Amino acid sequence: MLFLLDRCGTPCRDDTAGDAPGGAVAVIFGQKRLQALDFWLRNPDYLADELLNQIENGSIADSAWALDQAGALLEGDEPEISRYPMVRWRFGAWEALDDALSLLFAHGLVDVVAVGEPPAKVERWDYYLLAAGRDLVAELRSDAPDLAWYDERAAVVVTVAGQRSGSQLKELQYQRAEYERTVWKASISGITDRVRERLEKSASGRTGADE
Repeated sequence: MLFLLDRCGTPCRDDTAGDAPGGAVAVIFGQKRLQALDFWLRNPDYLADELLNQIENGSIADSAWALDQAGALLEGDEPEISRYPMVRWRFGAWEALDDALSLLFAHGLVDVVAVGEPPAKVERWDYYLLAAGRDLVAELRSDAPDLAWYDERAAVVVTVAGQRSGSQLKELQYQRAEYERTVWKASISGITDRVRERLEKSASGRTGADE
């Protein structure tokens, strides 16, 4: 979660932070966006599939980089080892965030702000990375190499997601039949085999074009 907030959060500035708490350095606006980003972080096959989509529709600037990243996400048993399924809820992939965020909040690393009039009229929840959280992320990058893949994948996630809202990201994810057809409260199934076939076709097509 810290790596997602650090990589994918919008920088907080004095003139644009609005309801930002003291010490906030970045924010992800809305639980729907955070859940969508988290889904791609936890499901390398779906992230690779979206990379291939963006290569095909020309919406990603560096297609060679995107193809390499998709290959890395699908290499060996990476999809099975790193996959952490989420259930399908009312607005798509969902996971309870309370436990993870409460621990980070208790240590002064993040803050969560309700926008609206809680508890009855909360419009959304905004998730802030505090300065201490960013310091810890920097420390983990240098001192905890075993966690590097979280950071690396979060960097890929933000490239794929761009500045789209949570609703726009959920719409992209719903375009996968396996995701859309998952029954309510069931875990969203993987798509590794299908995406590997797509990757092989994309890679062979690029090789042929280069020749």
